[in-house]
Amino acid sequence: MRLKRRAGLLGSTFALAWLASCGGSGSGGGGSSGRNAFLAVPQANAIAAYRVDTSSGSFKSVLGSPFSGGNSPISIAVHPSGKFIYAANQASNDISLFKIDSNTGELTEVMPRTAAGLNPTSLVMDSGGDLIFVANETSNTISVFSVSPSDGTLSEVQGSPFATGPKPVALALSPSGQFLFAGSGSLAFVFGHSVASGTGSLGTVPGSPFAVESAPLALAVDPSGHFLYAANFSANTVSGMAIDSGTGALTLTSGSPFATGKNPISVAVHPSGKFLYVANLGENNISAYTIDTSTGVTTQLTKSPFTAGTEPVFVTTDPAGKFLYVCNQSAKNISQYAINQDSGGIPASAVTTTTNVSPAQLVFAK
Repeated sequence: MRLKRRAGLLGSTFALAWLASCGGSGSGGGGSSGRNAFLAVPQANAIAAYRVDTSSGSFKSVLGSPFSGGNSPISIAVHPSGKFIYAANQASNDISLFKIDSNTGELTEVMPRTAAGLNPTSLVMDSGGDLIFVANETSNTISVFSVSPSDGTLSEVQGSPFATGPKPVALALSPSGQFLFAGSGSLAFVFGHSVASGTGSLGTVPGSPFAVESAPLALAVDPSGHFLYAANFSANTVSGMAIDSGTGALTLTSGSPFATGKNPISVAVHPSGKFLYVANLGENNISAYTIDTSTGVTTQLTKSPFTAGTEPVFVTTDPAGKFLYVCNQSAKNISQYAINQDSGGIPASAVTTTTNVSPAQLVFAK
């Protein structure tokens, strides 16, 4: 089932042809109104770069995009400074660092790449840009790196990599940076880790692992750091869990787990903490819910689910929470929806941006 999300490598001839065809189309620079956004395209071994208009939410390709990188970049993260972007390269077991041109949005990879464990599938960064955490699916470990504020280079912290549960395929970090959660791709558990301040060393949260309904392929923490949501791919549910602020222990919220569409594979919490969105791979749609910010309990919107493209594999919002974006694997495009700020609802139809190859993950510079 993870293959649906990975999208295996293409032959070099196809990948080069795609790079050539996309490099100059619809090009724009960093000087236009908007923010930078980046798309992992593992089939082309590249990162696509865009400028996103903050009023309309529309995409414009950066000149020279997409930018070649490591083999099968599956997960990406932008440094809070907006100067660097990192990619976990699933097929080459390493991490790429790119510098972002502040004027144009163009990317330049900094070599050499940093070695990770076997099959790195998920990468997250703390809010200060000091630490990066990488889930190594085949190694059953999490690698932790400190980040140089001057040039973005990575240094593995003492004791890394750290053992976690079998097949870690999803990571989520609490906003405080105190707790790191890993979803298992083979067991119905979420593993909790404490993060040592200053060193990044990982410990075990009391009571870990925490049971969910099936292998949780995606995790999301709300902005307050009070709740964690885990997508149970085979059970067609999401488990909502309250996070103990002192220990990081997880407790199921009332009514949890709750029903989604078929094969939920990605979850996103709105920046306000009031809404939850779930991409349902098996039904080509998005389930949407309101969140009680006091209890974490969800209520599905009356018009939910909403239609997405073919095989939606990733869902996210822009940092301001104005727009919802969905990466559609088989449709080879990105769906864009304006979010109703009162209800959390989205339109019945979407604006689409063609990617020409299967997109994996979309991230925004703050």
